[in-house]
Amino acid sequence: MLVLTFLIGSVVFYIKLRNFHNEEANQLIQEKVLVTQAIREYISKYQKPVIYKLIKEKKLPEDFFDPFLMSSTFIIAGIHGILDENNLKNQVHYHEKVEYKFASNNPTNPKNKATAFESEIIKKFNNSDISSYKQVIKHNGKDTLFFAIPVLKNTNACLKCHGDPKNAPKRMLEMYGDKNGFNEAIGDIRAINAVYSTRDSDNGMIYLYLTLETLMLVIFLSIYFIVRHFAVQLNEKDKLIAKQSKFAAMGEMISMIAHQWRQPLTGMSMTTNNLLLDIELQDIDEKRFKENLDIVNKQIEYLSQTIDDFKDFFKPDNESEIVHIAQLVKEACLIISNSRVDIKIDINDKFTILTQKNDLTQIILNLIKNSMDAYEENKIDNRVIEISAVEKSERFELFFKDYAGGIPNDIIDKIFDPYFSTKDKNGTGLGLYMSKLIIEDHLSGHLDVQTKGTSTTFTIVLMKKDA
Repeated sequence: MLVLTFLIGSVVFYIKLRNFHNEEANQLIQEKVLVTQAIREYISKYQKPVIYKLIKEKKLPEDFFDPFLMSSTFIIAGIHGILDENNLKNQVHYHEKVEYKFASNNPTNPKNKATAFESEIIKKFNNSDISSYKQVIKHNGKDTLFFAIPVLKNTNACLKCHGDPKNAPKRMLEMYGDKNGFNEAIGDIRAINAVYSTRDSDNGMIYLYLTLETLMLVIFLSIYFIVRHFAVQLNEKDKLIAKQSKFAAMGEMISMIAHQWRQPLTGMSMTTNNLLLDIELQDIDEKRFKENLDIVNKQIEYLSQTIDDFKDFFKPDNESEIVHIAQLVKEACLIISNSRVDIKIDINDKFTILTQKNDLTQIILNLIKNSMDAYEENKIDNRVIEISAVEKSERFELFFKDYAGGIPNDIIDKIFDPYFSTKDKNGTGLGLYMSKLIIEDHLSGHLDVQTKGTSTTFTIVLMKKDA
């Protein structure tokens, strides 16, 4: 889970960081475009009209031309250059490097010659009604966000400098010659304002990503080893509790064995004493002697059967097996039989489930023993335990109901806690805790409890599995 969380987090973080750089690149492009448009609008609206007025008033020569005053392209490029220098001088740093270019297929200044890619974009503007164009491209080996808007379509005013070279200002011809930037047609889009915003131009995003990923990896590894340390400790604790529970169960089993054996041992003792007395008195009746030996043999068989019933309980479950639920409950009841408690079993003999037999037996014994102890502690004479089961589409539900006084509301949420017990000094507080742990971890089920009035019902839910 930690590895999966780390990988998902890394991908999400990379996407977020990438989106941040995309937004920054796009914002820088918009700033360049707005500055360019503002400069061009100012030159067209204020600067050129003043110059043309001065020429008309013959205050300037008729063929006057100065790119620093009259060439929008020249002025815009110069201002962007000064802006970039000032940013560099004042250490205004961006992760993205922005380049502005006036790109034309027929530029007056050869520096503005469009590349093959830029020429295709100019063609797109001439052949469609799009007002802008944006695309992620490779530029100088870097991922770059390219943005372009068209220069306005040629008008008669444009053709004064870009139509017939004979009409162009002499100063312009002296500077650039008469080969480029002329013979334009009205209505054509002759150039584009192109902006290249290189994403992560200084590898800042990669460095930041690797740094934070390294930090995250250290944090996740620390969390992993801390969680693993406590998980190991909890696992060891659970193993210790399981051993304690098994020892407690073993003690209860031994107590049950002693109870089961007391009556037949007493009977065997009386029978053998009678046989010894007959031998001493030399009053041996062969028929009666044989009958008494048969009684002793039957009691020995009973004791042997009792041992068989108990010994399987302590064998560890390695594999699941098909279990007849009714038979398993009856066998458990034989182990823990008590003449003072009436155990009523209402389970269909055909109910079978794939499960770990001994683990389920331990849970059943714990629940029955709890009910017996509750009757004893509350000194209730009418002692009945009802055990039933229902089959549903995906699970079996086993119910263990007693009428031993119920469980108080203030402790019902605590009964599955380790070492919590209401049996004073006689309880370990592990029976219900281990039962819940076993059924959830080993049997893929769960254990619930409900109390109403003087009755308490424990429910074992066992999910069906394929053999």
